[in-house]
Amino acid sequence: MERYFLGNNTAYGFKSSYESELSNKRRVILLKGGPGTGKSSILKKIAAEAKNKGMDRELWYCSGDPDSLDGVYIKQLDAAIVDATAPHASGADLPMIKDFLFDLASSLSHEKLSKFKDEIEELFKNKKWHFMRAYQHLKVALCHFANQIQLEMQGLKVEKIRAYAAVFASDLREKCKSAGERRRLFTHAICPKGENIYYDHLRNKNIYRVDGSAAAKKVFFEEIERLTEGGTIILNPLEPNITDGITVGDYAIVGDVGHFKNDVCENINLKVYESALNTSAIEEEKNGVIMQTAFAEEQLEGARECHLNAEKYFVSAMNFDNNDRIYNEIRRLIFE
Repeated sequence: MERYFLGNNTAYGFKSSYESELSNKRRVILLKGGPGTGKSSILKKIAAEAKNKGMDRELWYCSGDPDSLDGVYIKQLDAAIVDATAPHASGADLPMIKDFLFDLASSLSHEKLSKFKDEIEELFKNKKWHFMRAYQHLKVALCHFANQIQLEMQGLKVEKIRAYAAVFASDLREKCKSAGERRRLFTHAICPKGENIYYDHLRNKNIYRVDGSAAAKKVFFEEIERLTEGGTIILNPLEPNITDGITVGDYAIVGDVGHFKNDVCENINLKVYESALNTSAIEEEKNGVIMQTAFAEEQLEGARECHLNAEKYFVSAMNFDNNDRIYNEIRRLIFE
C-alpha cells in the first residue's frame, strides 16, 4: 500500500495528475457532490474492502484536508475511484464503458438545503478568498526559492554533476530493463496546519539518498529524468516543475528519506561539486520560503474551516440511505 497526493497547492495554484492517472485505467468511478455528501466515506469503505481482500492499493489523499481521501487505486483490478469534484474535476472519457459517474448530490434534499442558501454562499466565497491568499503567499515563497537556487548555482560545478548523473542513469537503465509507464505524483503536500509527507514509495526499495543543495539536486534529477524511462517522478510541492526524486523498478533515488534514514541507504554526495559563495543570503531566502509557506498554510486552514462549516448544512440535508444504494452499485462495478 502506498499513499500519494494526486493534487497539490503549489505556487501556480492547484496542480494535479488526475487526467494522466485516470486516462489509462481499466475502470474509473467518478464521484461528484458537494461537501459532506459522503464521497470520502465511500472511498474509505472501498479502500477497507480492498485491504480485507488482500489487494494492493494506492490511497490518494486530499491536500486541502489530509484526513480526507481523494481517491483509491486498486492495482490488481486496475480500477480507480476518485472524488471528481472541483478543483480536481475529471470527465468521463468512455462513459458507461470505462468510466462511471455517480452524483451524490442526488441524495440531497433541495428543500432542506435551500434554507441555508445565503450562509453556504458566504462560506464558499470566504473559502475561495482564503485559497486566493494562500496561492499569493506560495507565489512569494517560489520567488524566494528561485533566488535560493540562483545563489547556489553560482558556486555549482554543473557539468560535473551532469556527468555524474549520466553515469548513474546508464547504470540504472541496465538494472531496470522494464520500468513501466512514467508517472508524476506528489508524496509531499502543502496542507492546512502544516506540510504532510508520505514515504511509502521507499518501502522495499534500494534507496539512494541524494545529499546537496537544492540547486545541485535540481541539476542531478533533471539529468536522471532526461536519461531514464518509466518509473515515478516525485514532484516538488511548491514548484512541480522540479523533481524531488524518482523511483524506478526496485530503486528509489530521493533527497528526503524520512523515517527510512536508519535503513541501509547509499549516499550520493553532491556537496563535493558545490561551493556556496553567499551563505547568509542563501539562508535568508530559505527562511523566506519557510515563512511564506507558513502564511499559506494558515490561509489553507481558513479554507478548510469554511469547507467543514459548509459540510454541516449538506450533511443535514442528506439521505444517506440513497448513498448506501450508490455504494453497493460502485462496489459491484469494482469487485464483481
